[in-house]
Amino acid sequence: MTNQRTIENRVKSALWWLFGIQRHVFRKKSYLHTTGWYESFKRGYPCDLHGNELPWMNYPIIALLNERLTNDLTLFEYGSGYSTIYYGNRVCSVDSIEYDQNWLDRMREHLPENANVQYIEQDVDGKYCRAIHEYEQDFDVVVIDGRDRINCVKQAINKLTDRGVIILDDSHRKEYLPAIVHAEQCGFRALNVEGIKPTGGRIYRTTIIYRNGNCLGI
Repeated sequence: MTNQRTIENRVKSALWWLFGIQRHVFRKKSYLHTTGWYESFKRGYPCDLHGNELPWMNYPIIALLNERLTNDLTLFEYGSGYSTIYYGNRVCSVDSIEYDQNWLDRMREHLPENANVQYIEQDVDGKYCRAIHEYEQDFDVVVIDGRDRINCVKQAINKLTDRGVIILDDSHRKEYLPAIVHAEQCGFRALNVEGIKPTGGRIYRTTIIYRNGNCLGI
């Protein structure tokens, strides 16, 4: 009897698992379908339902950026890729740095005309995090999704416009907490946004570092 119950329970679990897959992945109105999670899984890169490139960030932060990014904003990005294409289609200009030359070579032909990406070798508290100071203008948005993120936050603070914000991805990692603490000590506030990423199955956090009167209207 015990073995029979064990088999029955396993069959029920398998049926519920299959039901969950059908309900949350394949149904056209499901979250995983409408956000493009399933499409990203099929295509092998972060994209929306129609295959348009997305940053590899959680869906709630992508939804906020879809709504708030405008074509009068300047954006700097630590770490380039599909996100560079996404930002280039929404803001005035994108300047990015990338530490992986092979990845940069692979992506360069897909970049929009208003995106400029340069290779900078990764280091710690050196040229990589300070590359933002090589640009004359200040930036409305600085996205930090590359290496040496704590020092990148520290350097980015001094290159923001009056309405500028910093977007720190993967801020659920405890090692990035000092970056947020430093920003708060400099008079900024932090807004955490959490959710799953394209093709991801767990919760990721992105933190927006901002002041009053910021360009995202927070």
